[in-house]
Amino acid sequence: MYPPNEAGPVDYEGRIAQVCTHLGERKGAFDFSIIPPVYETVNFYFKDLEEAQHYFNQGKSGRFYYTRVSNPTTAILEQKLAALEKAPACKCFASGMGAIGASILGLAKSGDHIVAVKTIYKNSSRILNEIARRYSIDVTFVGGHRVEDFAEAIRPNTTIFYLESPSSSRYSLQDLEAIGKLARSHGITTLIDNTIATPYNQNPRDYGIDVVIHSGSKYLNGHGDVLYGAVCADEHLVQKIAEREHYLLGNILGPLESWLALRGLRTFALRMAYYNKVGLEIACFLESHPKVARVYYPMLESHPQYKLALRQMRGAGSLMAIELKDGYEKVRSFINNLRLFKIAASWGSFESLVWYPATGMRNIDEDWLKEHELSLSMVRLSIGLEDPELIKEDLDSALRK
Repeated sequence: MYPPNEAGPVDYEGRIAQVCTHLGERKGAFDFSIIPPVYETVNFYFKDLEEAQHYFNQGKSGRFYYTRVSNPTTAILEQKLAALEKAPACKCFASGMGAIGASILGLAKSGDHIVAVKTIYKNSSRILNEIARRYSIDVTFVGGHRVEDFAEAIRPNTTIFYLESPSSSRYSLQDLEAIGKLARSHGITTLIDNTIATPYNQNPRDYGIDVVIHSGSKYLNGHGDVLYGAVCADEHLVQKIAEREHYLLGNILGPLESWLALRGLRTFALRMAYYNKVGLEIACFLESHPKVARVYYPMLESHPQYKLALRQMRGAGSLMAIELKDGYEKVRSFINNLRLFKIAASWGSFESLVWYPATGMRNIDEDWLKEHELSLSMVRLSIGLEDPELIKEDLDSALRK
């Protein structure tokens, strides 16, 4: 179901599925091929020296010359993603982490201060803690549930708010409209990791957020076979990020990966509509299960920010977390007895996956868990495209053992 203020998937220039399947593809331009080709080439030649000189004098615009800078296959993908996020420009990267790191380091400089949500993806947190600080960029982590968390953290040198809504632990939200308004009043640039929501379920730029980042390896691709990231924003911000952190460092997406990403994107709207429906169905099933203490899924009425979710999201996909009643020993039994679900660290693909968020974490204590909205009895589930009844049977069987 869509909230009352939305009749269905957002229209961009036509419905979202039209963007995914047709925008930028120049059908008929490639020997009448339905699918654009892979431009698996390093160089694009100039017909004469004058053309080359004109190209470089005009700031490298209007054509392709070297795949490290731009490539026709990747350019189609970037055009689609920009349209989906209602942004003038997009740049694709070799991974989601490549896009996150490039955005932070491309828009912040030594002496700047960043305010970030403490429940962001753990490797995003590592970039801020281990890399940004190395370049004398200070970082303050806040809860993010209240706009006041950000207001109270602002300093004279604050230049970036870094958001992730829903976040990677209990799928808590930030009020994007209120935070965007606060940031604009102080001249602060807002960045958000929109991977979990996707542009199907949330368009942060509608609420005044400046830069939208994606790990395209998840829902956008949906097939579990391509690593890529994307940054969508106004042209000047994308160019600022691209000049060094993309072109110069070679943090690029290859043509073949771009072609595979385009293939995945063509079914994106269909998959997300299904995931929204089945995700809510499975979340409701788990919420009523006697072995489950709590389900974290923004479109459940029990979610503490349910009303905010209805206001700024159109659905919640198929990613959720559950807390089990019997602690870690039950967690181990539950995960090991699942048969349909595979244990894997990623999510958003066609197959159902399970992960224990505390895997590999060291020196964990109760205070740290509380601060990061985690618990030792928490398990993350990514619901795939299998029959929902088989998914429920597998979950129920593992929970009761």
